[in-house]
Amino acid sequence: MKHLVLFILVTAYFRPHEACVKNRVLLHNELGPGKPLEFHCYSVNNDLGVKNLNFNATPYVIEFHDDWFFITTWDCLLRQGANMEYFYKVEVYRAGHRFIPKCGQMRVWTAKLDGIYFSRNFDTPPVLALLWSLG
Repeated sequence: MKHLVLFILVTAYFRPHEACVKNRVLLHNELGPGKPLEFHCYSVNNDLGVKNLNFNATPYVIEFHDDWFFITTWDCLLRQGANMEYFYKVEVYRAGHRFIPKCGQMRVWTAKLDGIYFSRNFDTPPVLALLWSLG
């Protein structure tokens, strides 16, 4: 019986991604026509570089699995304005407990002129979460 329990634990531990749907972070630009959103997103293992998202363009999607040994986090520096003078560094995703990865999580971040909005899914309207910093 001890061997069966050990086998189940080892199998669950070393084959986590077979049945685990990737987590997703979505970035939207609702700043207005002609107002691009510049963003630089990165985690410990990935750096996506600086990118731009046009107004009402298809949302930018980051897909990933939670790390088993480290707490998965994704940070994004969001910038907007004529000279990209408005900004905010946002922790767009943070995993829960290390040894119990989450699957299929969604985080939706929407940039608007009055601030940055957040929702955990498409069914819930986003709420104002952060105000732009001027720098």
